[in-house]
Amino acid sequence: MSKLSALALKIKIAALQKQLEAAEKNKAPAIKKVMALMKKLGITIADLQGAGEGPTPGKGRRGRPAGSGKKTKGKGKPKLAGKKVAIKYRDDKGNTWTGRGKTPRWMADAEKAGKNREQFKV
Repeated sequence: MSKLSALALKIKIAALQKQLEAAEKNKAPAIKKVMALMKKLGITIADLQGAGEGPTPGKGRRGRPAGSGKKTKGKGKPKLAGKKVAIKYRDDKGNTWTGRGKTPRWMADAEKAGKNREQFKV
């Protein structure tokens, strides 16, 4: 290796190290912003686990082949879309949940505190 190429590599390494240092300096404020936004939106680290895994190419959101979801009646919406669902769970603070979709934070917190989901059944 010639002295010129070794010097060029050292210069390149130094420049890359400066870029890395700058990126590391920007990391802490970025994390602080993300944490503040998560707190504002009520998102926890547990909510994020697995959230970055997008659908597999050629597959729909739930990993099934695209287009294999609920059948629609010509308008692009499932038959039951927009229908009201009865409330199945309620706590003493007035929070409610139909039992569908993701477990709401108030229910998850209560279960972590040792309460049984059946205690909130309406």
